[in-house]
Amino acid sequence: MKLKLLLLAPVFALPLAFRSPTPAAAPLRASASAAGWKIDPVHSTVLFKIKHVGTSYTLGRFNGISGALEYDPASFGSSKITVEIDPSTVDTNCKPREDHLRSPDFFSVKEFPKISFASTKVEGSADKFTLTGDLTLHGVTKSIHFSAEKVGESDIKEMGGPRVGFFAQTTIKRSDFGMKNMLEGASDEVGLTLALELTH
Repeated sequence: MKLKLLLLAPVFALPLAFRSPTPAAAPLRASASAAGWKIDPVHSTVLFKIKHVGTSYTLGRFNGISGALEYDPASFGSSKITVEIDPSTVDTNCKPREDHLRSPDFFSVKEFPKISFASTKVEGSADKFTLTGDLTLHGVTKSIHFSAEKVGESDIKEMGGPRVGFFAQTTIKRSDFGMKNMLEGASDEVGLTLALELTH
């Protein structure tokens, strides 16, 4: 992630969808909690954060995300999740910078058209847990750990039926994934955030 241009734009606003008040959410039924959950890309966000010349943070996001979850509240530790990200959808509120990020200098999206995460272990309770898994970025796969929590759940017919949401954060070193450009100007450490809402 050479990030030569990534470092100049301000934090961008994330679009939000507002709906009229709805009935109180009901707990998920066991029958609605088995495998088969899919990431709702409209209500999910993948963010990254990097420090610029030791002074401030610049944020970006990926608009193309998908994935699946095996989740049963009665057996939370057996949960599994996969997340796939299209790096060509990188969004930093600056088109020239985004074009540069797609180039071989950074994500090299033609050579590496997908970023993926596949969980291998869940430790803790749904309220607070550690999510371990394999992150594949820029052609390199390494095991990483997210600090995560379940944000909430609902089963409201008017809102599309059963839903569950999770929030997870971690920090990686981009040099570990072969992204060593401009380490003098952009921190080696990159913060990653997954804010995911899933539906059946």
